Amino acid sequence: MKKPILAAALLLGLAAGPFVSTPALAVGSTSAMPAAQTTEVQATEVQATEVTGPATDGASPAPTDTAGTIPEAPLPSEPVSPSPSDTTSATSPPETTPSDTTSPAVTPPPSTPSPSTPPPATAPPAAPKPIAVPGPIGAKWQAMKGAAGVLGAPRTSQFCGGGLCHQIFRGGNIYWTAKTGAHPVLRNSGHTGPAWYAGGTLPTFGYPTTDEVAAPGGTIQRFATGRILAWIPKGVYQVRGTGGVGRYWIALGAEKGLGLPINREFCGLKGGGCAQAFAKGNIYWSPATGARIVTGLINQRWRAEAGHNGALGYPVANQVCGQPAGGCLQRFQGGTIYWSPATGAWASRGVIGTKYASMGASRSSLGYPTARLRCAGSQCVQSFQRGYIGWTSTTGVRVYAMTECSKLNNGRSKYPTHGANRVLLTFTQGYGQSRATNIYCVRMAGLYVADWKTDGYVGASGFKPPGVPSGPTRYLYSPTGSFSVTEAFGLGNPGTKLPYRTLNPRSRWGGNPWTATYNKYFESSSWVGWDENMWYFATRATHDYRQGVVINYNRPNIVQDAGFAIFLHMNKVPTAGCISLDDWAVVDYMRKATPGDRIIMGTYSALFR
Repeated sequence: MKKPILAAALLLGLAAGPFVSTPALAVGSTSAMPAAQTTEVQATEVQATEVTGPATDGASPAPTDTAGTIPEAPLPSEPVSPSPSDTTSATSPPETTPSDTTSPAVTPPPSTPSPSTPPPATAPPAAPKPIAVPGPIGAKWQAMKGAAGVLGAPRTSQFCGGGLCHQIFRGGNIYWTAKTGAHPVLRNSGHTGPAWYAGGTLPTFGYPTTDEVAAPGGTIQRFATGRILAWIPKGVYQVRGTGGVGRYWIALGAEKGLGLPINREFCGLKGGGCAQAFAKGNIYWSPATGARIVTGLINQRWRAEAGHNGALGYPVANQVCGQPAGGCLQRFQGGTIYWSPATGAWASRGVIGTKYASMGASRSSLGYPTARLRCAGSQCVQSFQRGYIGWTSTTGVRVYAMTECSKLNNGRSKYPTHGANRVLLTFTQGYGQSRATNIYCVRMAGLYVADWKTDGYVGASGFKPPGVPSGPTRYLYSPTGSFSVTEAFGLGNPGTKLPYRTLNPRSRWGGNPWTATYNKYFESSSWVGWDENMWYFATRATHDYRQGVVINYNRPNIVQDAGFAIFLHMNKVPTAGCISLDDWAVVDYMRKATPGDRIIMGTYSALFR
């Protein structure tokens, strides 16, 4: 019988509490916490699976967490799981020692007590001894309303060791060191405390070095390993204060600088990088670039360009403002993003970005970029406030001035280009004028830019209004409209891709209405009526037709007496309806022209909105 009874007694003793209690601290003591007893008392702690980071952090020099990849837009929400409810049962109050119930070997027969003899008295149960909460931990507990507060009553005595003391309460723990003072980690109340218990407690975070305190948009609490837990309405997020991102966040003023984290840190990015989003901007870190902030409209443009996964790569500097016209810029591994109130944010990179920077970037004559870099095949081009920079595999990088060619890009041209590779814009400032501006626009990666600009002439009487035939050449008018270019002529092919006709003494162009040859090339030994002797105009001293291009006005669907022989030719003087340019301009036009190119001609107001 003795062995079962001893075993039961032992179990009851274990349920009552620790075998040896730690000596209580002097109440109100602030100099130091007591040392641990020789016999260590183990307190039951609830530990849960780590959900806010790896089990160890330490002082790693750079973030190497590969917990996930950061999407470019927007960062996903992954809040720390809430703390599970406390599963540690409260320590049972000590029980009173039971009366010895061991029966003697021989039981005497019952006897009738004497009326004068009182019955034996039974001792009442001893009251449980209260657990002391002395010293700085006690002061903190009392400041939190003691047993009536969120911590509740103590469950264990205080334990000390290695300069750290702590005590367990029903609603959480209080930890103390001489350097940091006493701070609680709440088990079920608050926001950061439950995450601390769910995320690994001391092995992961270490003891608290601050209380959970309010911060703009949420709360925050710091721990001994350098890890920081922050709460915002959508969840609890961790900042690794020893990592590249966390160190930079702290250097910028932590929650008073960039604000609280709004997502967890993502590592394992391209080039071994890490990133984390905060209320006022994102921090990106890589071994090659260190940590930098990307924020605002520049951040939006960077993400639109595929962020660190794109051609721009990681930021190599923070945003710099105070640029011309109130602008800002930020440099990245592969280029620079420029922003101004008038243009928005756009990236300039590659050989075009290099050329732009060499000119002085936003301080140059080009101003700020107004659109993203466009590339197609072996061509790239980017538009700026006052011009373009283009690149082709054959000509390299070139700067193009801002001209009326841009109106072909922005819908301000009244006449279509029909997708022509090159368009010659020829216009006067009003009716009755023959001196004209000529701009040769080339399409580069879908945008028209000015190859060259020069003066010239049209009909001596100027332009007819849109839709009005130019009429016979003797009236000296030029037609208004958008006309294709399909063939060329002259005394020898200068290298054009247009079908080329070499003139001879029989070359004629029909000028007589209601004949089979009207507004067409034909050959004849005679010069009849209003027909043009092309050989004569090619070989006379002024060499008008030594090189020329046919403008397809009133052809191939010919309207009789509506006009004929509208060419682009040499001899820069007022004409009978043609366009005349310097010799160099005609030759250059022909060498670059291809079938389907167009000439758009008329007064400025007739051509542009």
